[in-house]
Amino acid sequence: MDKGKAWTRGAWTRALPSRYFWGMRACVLLLCLLPLACAPGMPDLGDRMSANAQAQAYPSLVPLGPLLARAEAPLARSAATEGTSLEARAADLRRRANQLRNMAL
Repeated sequence: MDKGKAWTRGAWTRALPSRYFWGMRACVLLLCLLPLACAPGMPDLGDRMSANAQAQAYPSLVPLGPLLARAEAPLARSAATEGTSLEARAADLRRRANQLRNMAL
């Protein structure tokens, strides 16, 4: 083997592991510090709530079925107001169509 070739190969093998291990050490350190940054603990809510709010009872639970049925029920509409709004919309669409027809290309 040529001495220059061995020295070049040795330089690469010495440089790469130290950079690799330095990066791995940094990753391990960051992973160890991650739980400290993400878990600051629960705040004490007793100091933030008034005595009146703490004395209140929990709200009562209601069945979900009647609420959903009421939400899905169609709203009562008047045919007179629907007809006038549809006529106004149709007139506006006709006006816009006439504007587009009269535009110069």
